[in-house]
Amino acid sequence: MTVDNVVRVTSYLRDPSYAEKNQNARVAALNGRVVPTTTIVAETLVPEWLVETEVIAAD
Repeated sequence: MTVDNVVRVTSYLRDPSYAEKNQNARVAALNGRVVPTTTIVAETLVPEWLVETEVIAAD
C-alpha cells in the first residue's frame, strides 16, 4: 500500500499550537490528496508525545 490507499487520518495533538504544523505535514505526506480528517487536542497525553496519528488505508 501507498499513501494513495489512505482513506482517513485522525491526529491527536498534545497542544493546539501544533495544529498548523500537523496540517502542513499531513498535506505534504498525502501529496495534496484530500481525505476525511479529524484533529483532537488531548492535553492529558504523556508530555513527551507531541502528536499521535491514526491512519486508515484500504486496498
